[in-house]
Amino acid sequence: MNLSYHWWDHIWTFRPLAYGILMWTVSVYAFRRGGWEERLTAVGFLANSYLTLMVIVPDGNQYHRVEALVLSIDIIFLVQLILTALRSRRFWPMWLAAMQGMTILAHLLPLMPHALPIIYRDATALWSYPMWFVLALAVGNRPAQQARYGDSE
Repeated sequence: MNLSYHWWDHIWTFRPLAYGILMWTVSVYAFRRGGWEERLTAVGFLANSYLTLMVIVPDGNQYHRVEALVLSIDIIFLVQLILTALRSRRFWPMWLAAMQGMTILAHLLPLMPHALPIIYRDATALWSYPMWFVLALAVGNRPAQQARYGDSE
């Protein structure tokens, strides 16, 4: 009998499924109910997520060093979020840009001595969950913003 088994060991296999459900649910919501900011952000987020999956090579050495391609993808997404924030009349794009900035800072973890690769992996993925929730809240708040400020698409 394996005594080192814990019930929470399966959470890590559930996480990609949960992320996919969250990603596509919020994206469809943004495409159907959101304005240009929400739609553009959802497209950028989807591209970021899938491009990251495409460039990670599961060779056992990932996250032992700075993942330059993933960092590049994250920087491009940050630029998109900053440009969206500069053009938008809403506040939430700045929140997303700040959270994406924290993701980019997490790419510095391999430069620290004794940093574990799993911490680097989790730190770069951590901010995506609250970012999706902020996007969903932004879509849900859009009718109130339109009523208050009278702006349209």
